[in-house]
Amino acid sequence: MAPKNRDEMAPSEAQKRRIAIRGRQRHPTGIPWDLLGMIPTANPLSDETKILFDRHETEPEHPRQVARLALALFDGLISLHQYGADERRLLECAALLHDIGWSVSGPDGRGHHKASALLIREFPWKTLTPTEVRCVAAVARYHRKALPKSDHKDLKGLSAADRSRVNWLAACLRTADGLDRRHLQRISEISVRILGRRTELWVDAPGTIEEELATADQKSDLLRSLLPGSLKLIHRQPSRGGSAE
Repeated sequence: MAPKNRDEMAPSEAQKRRIAIRGRQRHPTGIPWDLLGMIPTANPLSDETKILFDRHETEPEHPRQVARLALALFDGLISLHQYGADERRLLECAALLHDIGWSVSGPDGRGHHKASALLIREFPWKTLTPTEVRCVAAVARYHRKALPKSDHKDLKGLSAADRSRVNWLAACLRTADGLDRRHLQRISEISVRILGRRTELWVDAPGTIEEELATADQKSDLLRSLLPGSLKLIHRQPSRGGSAE
C-alpha cells in the first residue's frame, strides 16, 4: 500500500527517519502522546474508540496529532460555536478515527474518508446514541473532499442542530488535518485569537511549514463559511519569539 502522503519537500535525513508499516510510511512524532490526556481509560467511549483505532490504524502518529490540533481549535473557537464537553468528545473520537478507512481502501486511499465513516457506523457502539454515531461518522467523512450538504446521505435524517454540530466539528478536523499535511507532526501548538470579525490562527512550529499552512488554508474552507468574518493563519517560530506570515 502506498504512503498516505508523499513528501514533496523532503526533510533532512534526521527528520525523515521512516518506519515502514504495511507499505505505508510514518514519521516519529516529537510531540508526547499522553494516553491519559487524549484517551481517558475511565471513559467508555474512549475505550471503544481505541478498539477501532488499534484495529484499523497503522500510522497512529498522524491521527493523534490531528486530534490534538482539532481539540485546540475547538477550545479556541468555543466563544463562537458555544459547544461543550459532549461535542468535544465526539470531535476527539472522529479525529482519531478519520483515517481508519485506509485499511479497507485501495492502494491510493481513494474514498478512504467514506470508508472511515462506514467503519464507524458499522461498529457496535455501546457508549454513543445512534444519532451521535451518525455525527461522528459524518465528521470523519468530511475531513476531506466535499463540504457537507443537507442532501448528502451522510446527513439525511439529522436535525438542523445536529447538522450544525457536524459542520463545526468537521471544520476543526479539516483544518487540523491540513496542518499535518506531510504527516511530520511539525506543529507544536496552535492558538486562536478572535478580534471582532477577524479570527487569527497562530501556528507554532520550528522551521518551514509552507506546505502545512497552504493545505490548512485550503482545508479551512468549511471553517471560513462558519466564521462571522475573515480567517488568517500566522506562522510563529517559538525559538525566535516572532512570527512569519
